Amino acid sequence: MPLTPLHFGVLAPVNHFLPGKVSLVSFTLINLWMDGNAILYYGFGLSRPELHGPTTHSLLASLILASILAAIGFRSRKWVIGAYLGGVTHVLLDMLVHSEMQPLYPIHWNPFYVGLMEPLSLILLPFMIWFLVQFSRDAVKCFRRRDGSS
Repeated sequence: MPLTPLHFGVLAPVNHFLPGKVSLVSFTLINLWMDGNAILYYGFGLSRPELHGPTTHSLLASLILASILAAIGFRSRKWVIGAYLGGVTHVLLDMLVHSEMQPLYPIHWNPFYVGLMEPLSLILLPFMIWFLVQFSRDAVKCFRRRDGSS
């Protein structure tokens, strides 16, 4: 799912049931890092890279990348959880819709591919909208607190 906001739909139930426990920033950064090749290809017209290769789109790679992000980022449980949750859920969602992925690398095939991008997108869309409502509500609360404390 390169360049789609649907990965962030995962955060809606997490934010609802575990408010304030996951860093939105580290979740976002790991998702951008994992789709970096796609962003460069689609956003800047660079030569087509391996979009869903094992260096970014395998469970092993997601754990390694999340560990790096956790180590160089803020030293907080919230930050670490966001990095790992973002990395692992990214692979879990993408492995359902990208046949070229190798989620269990070094196994060189994708046993989880079902090719159902549209149904998965339709399932994730309400969660994404739910997340946007949560995010907007929290942003308004933040600005009101800031204005009230001045």
